[in-house]
Order: sequence, then C-alpha cells, then structure tokens
Amino acid sequence: MSSQLQLLFGAAVLLFVMVDVAWTTLTTQGSGPITRLITGGFRFASAQVHAISGSRAVLAMAGPSGIVAIGGVWLLGLWGGWLLVFCAFPGGIVNAQSGAPADFAERVYFVGFTLSTLGVGDFKPQSEVTRVLTALAAFNGLVLVTLVITYAVPLVQGAVTRRKLAFSISLLGSCPQEMVLRAWESRKSGGFESALEQVSADLIQCSEQRLAYPLLDLFYCRHQRFSLGVQLGRLDEALSLLTQGLQPNCQWHSFTVENSREVVSQYLYRVERKHAAANLEAPPIPAVGLLKAKGLPVVDNQEEVFCRLEDRRLRLHNLVRAEGWDWSDVEHDPLTGVGG
Repeated sequence: MSSQLQLLFGAAVLLFVMVDVAWTTLTTQGSGPITRLITGGFRFASAQVHAISGSRAVLAMAGPSGIVAIGGVWLLGLWGGWLLVFCAFPGGIVNAQSGAPADFAERVYFVGFTLSTLGVGDFKPQSEVTRVLTALAAFNGLVLVTLVITYAVPLVQGAVTRRKLAFSISLLGSCPQEMVLRAWESRKSGGFESALEQVSADLIQCSEQRLAYPLLDLFYCRHQRFSLGVQLGRLDEALSLLTQGLQPNCQWHSFTVENSREVVSQYLYRVERKHAAANLEAPPIPAVGLLKAKGLPVVDNQEEVFCRLEDRRLRLHNLVRAEGWDWSDVEHDPLTGVGG
C-alpha cells in the first residue's frame, strides 16, 4: 500500500471511529454503528448462553462486559488508524538514541504510548508533520478516555434508576391481581394514584435514558423484583383490568391512571425492537378468579377486553422476553405464591 493510501485509509478509520464515539457519547439519539453492532452482538450472545445454561449470572455480566468491549474496540480502532497514518511517513518516527527509523512493531508501540499520553520518550517524531500528528494523537487518546468515562457513569446510574423504579412498582403488588385489589381498596384515600404519579415521573426518565443509552438494555437483573420489564408487565396488566376489565360504571379513568397508561405506551415505543421474535404470541389474559372472590365488579368476557389490547400486550411480552423472563413471571410471584 502506498503512503498516500495508508494516510487516507488511516484518516478514514479515525474519522469513522470518532464519529461513532461522538454519536454514542455526546448525543441523545442512541448509538453509532460500531456501538450498535457490539450491543446487538452482546444481546444475542448473552441470550443464547442464558437459554443454554439457564443461569442469570451470564446476563448480569452482559452490561459491564459491553462497556469494556465498546471502549476496547474504540481504542483498537484509534490505535489502528493512527498506526496507518504514521506508517505513511517511513522516516517520521525514529529511535531517540540511535536515530534509526522505527520498524512496524516499534511504530505500534509508539502509537500505543502516544494515545495513552504516557510519553515514554524512547521513540520520537522526526519531522514537523509527525510532531504535529503525535500531538494530535495524544490529544485524541485523552479525549477518548474522557468520553468513555463520561459514558460509563450515566450507564451505571441509569441501570440503578431502572432497578429503583422496578422495586417501587413491586411495592404496589406482587402480581396484577394484587395491584388491582390494593388500588380498589385505596380508591378513596388516593394512595395508589399517588404512587402512580411517582412511578410515571421515574418511567419518563428511564424512557429518555434508554433512548440516549441503548446499552442499558444489557443491564439485566437477577431477580424479577428489580426487572423493569416484569414490573411494567404487572403494572400495565393491572391498569388494563382497572380501566377496561371492570363493569362500565366502575372502571377507573382518572387523570393519573390515564397518564400512567400513556407513559407506559411511550416507554414501550422507546424499547420496540426490530429483532422481536416473529412467532411471539400475545400472553394469556390475567385470571380474575381472585378478584371475583373479593367482590370486585369484573366483566365476564375478559377475552374480548384483552383482545383489543393485543398489540400493546405483544410489546409487553417482547419486553419481558428481552430481559430473559417468561410471562409466567409477570402473573406469578414465586416468593409469595400469588398470581394467576
């Protein structure tokens, strides 16, 4: 490869990597092409390993491993791009003591310690052009390290926010039926609606965080109580029962409840995936035997009610499955034994 081609190819690699870095870390429009590919690969690989082993410990490592992998690919991309650039100047890097031109392995070493800003000094740029390029490479490495750190911290914070929200929803009830019962019993005091207001505010934040940081999808939880997908499935099923599964004169259509439904819809839109399973079916309708036994005025034909919600429930099912759970986890809490 000629020196001109090496220079052009190296510059193209650097531009492509830095566009991906800037797109991923400095915008709120999701990930760049490299990051998107790595995220999809980790999601697929972790799902396959989980399906084979059945262990959620594998899923729990996906998020941290994804951050390390993305940072590593960015670093290797810059390393390779700058190596091509410096190789375009055969005598541009020399041994600081002997003055002999650096060979390929020594150029790899020179680019590495330049990007790390260590400044070892046993090799140095010889010409004015390579001196300027060395300064640019050192600055490029410093910028990359800074952006990786500033990207990783909000990711961890976002994962904590999701866990906090999921736990808050779990306090409303361990299954959709229990949530409905508690809402019905507290309808005069307004306790359920007060909790819904806080849940809606936190869910809006999680929705926007997910749009800015799609890698958050790789931060799986080991227990369903901290899984936002499972808890949103329970909450939305409960709200469906309250707004459409009761007798017309008893249905719950307050401002707070309707807003909460809209916020859940927005979150489902944010996490909609093109790679959803083609054979995914709408989940079974929730059992209402417990509600009838407690005297709640539920309608008899629940199939007709939930048939109208099929698209919404398919999205919920996809969200639950994407987090490594089954719909049975939504309808049943293994700790309490409550559920459909």
